[in-house]
Amino acid sequence: MTQQTMKTNFKDIWIRQEQDSGSLTIREQVSIKGSIDCFIGRIGASNAKMFQIEIDEKVPIDKNYLKRFHGVEIRVLKLDENKKNITIILSDNDLLDVFILFIKDITGGLEGIVNGSEIPLFINQKVSFWGKLFAKIKGELLSKERQRGLFGELNFLNTLLKKSSNKTKCILSWTGPGGSNQDFSNELSAVEVKASKSTNPTVKIANELQLDWTVLDNLYLYVIHLDEVSNGINTLSKLIEEIKGKISFRNELLQSLEEKLDLVGIPLGEEIHYNDTGYVIRSEKSYKVKEGFPLLINSTINNNAIHNVKYQIDLIACAPFETETESIISKMI
Repeated sequence: MTQQTMKTNFKDIWIRQEQDSGSLTIREQVSIKGSIDCFIGRIGASNAKMFQIEIDEKVPIDKNYLKRFHGVEIRVLKLDENKKNITIILSDNDLLDVFILFIKDITGGLEGIVNGSEIPLFINQKVSFWGKLFAKIKGELLSKERQRGLFGELNFLNTLLKKSSNKTKCILSWTGPGGSNQDFSNELSAVEVKASKSTNPTVKIANELQLDWTVLDNLYLYVIHLDEVSNGINTLSKLIEEIKGKISFRNELLQSLEEKLDLVGIPLGEEIHYNDTGYVIRSEKSYKVKEGFPLLINSTINNNAIHNVKYQIDLIACAPFETETESIISKMI
């Protein structure tokens, strides 16, 4: 096993390993200051790049420890009775250059660690920073507008969970992630949730089906006006954590929620990247969508050849249709 110094080019090592090992898995030791043993390697079958940090078996860390973020997976592999490895694997070779920077940042920090028990926490801290950077590079972070919209939906879901003892019904009612026309639906009652900045008196409607009240017994428009605060308290990440806490005793509900979050663009573990922007709720208003409401649906367009109609509604014109939010909640729980 060849020992490499930290000045060795990581990319050169992986290129050489690929040429030398073919379909075999190979690793070699990397020398850093201190007593921590590190290894750089390649998984032959998949050509995935890996970096390993060897720690004492007694260092406390969950045996099922697993972290994933865009193209990277981190897990703990047991070596023998005395040692285990924190293994960092890159599966997306398009991210090799930024992965190298990630590994260099880790190795630089490891040089200052004396107590091996500090390593798991150190890795977690690096994942929190670099995971978000990887997502930005891949263009996979939700836009500010989508984050705001999701906060509105989850705020409504959180309200349902607070008001109802039937947690299953609440989670199942969040149907937007599955592609339904409205964000929440329960039999023939539905709610479309819109979140906007508090200075904006309009809401955007995505298509002619979103406010089609004619096929439902009850359709409501719930609008939440928000202020965005840099490094604020009420973040999207915190809201997701709060909702999970309400259903943590039901694994099947927790799994259902995580699947829905995955569908809207926040895979398990990725919520930590949405902790920079806090939201202040300025107002919440609810409207009953019915005859006379300012909208465009198939019957008002009166043309079966026109589809995917996007438009904006001035909420001032919706004032005659305002209703109590509690009446909406009662229909959904």
